Amino acid sequence: MDLKYDIYNISNVAGSGEERKYVRLKQQKAMTASELEATIQNRCSLTKGDVAAVLTELRDIAVQEFAMGRRFYIPEIGYFSLSIGLDMPEDNPDKKITGKKVRLRGINFRPEASFMKEVGRNVRHIVRSEYTSQSRNYDEEKLWAKLQEYFETSRYITIRLMCNQFGLSRYMAQKWLNHFIEKGLMVKDGTPHSPIYFPA
Repeated sequence: MDLKYDIYNISNVAGSGEERKYVRLKQQKAMTASELEATIQNRCSLTKGDVAAVLTELRDIAVQEFAMGRRFYIPEIGYFSLSIGLDMPEDNPDKKITGKKVRLRGINFRPEASFMKEVGRNVRHIVRSEYTSQSRNYDEEKLWAKLQEYFETSRYITIRLMCNQFGLSRYMAQKWLNHFIEKGLMVKDGTPHSPIYFPA
């Protein structure tokens, strides 16, 4: 099966003038639970009901293992582990950090090497997508000028506002905001789930 990707560009006109490129896989629609159950039923002796029961138990055991601080391992697939972070400004002194400020951020996945190899063997080609979901193209100078105009009437911007104001996908809005933070032109505040961005 072919995998399709998009290429995204960020032009660094303030520096060397070189263009930074990013690639992003175009994700296809995931199977529904019913489709997964039917697919497994067609490949072995289990019924859809059997599969649904196994998946329910698998979920419940994963919740139990995570609640005890353990990684969760699915044989021949890989390891799942919790990701945590601080729900507070990054410059807060360490002595003020308490358990109440620590939040779950998500779940990490580390695949088995054999699993990755098998996936790779089943990917025939990686090709550029014919239909792109790219955002409007900007170079650094042009987008920063537009952001400066925006900040004349607004104190901060969010990823959603960045998308709406400048015709960017969420992916590219995040890339640009991180880029301007790296350049020292912007700073990030708020919470991990609701970040807001200010001019530096």
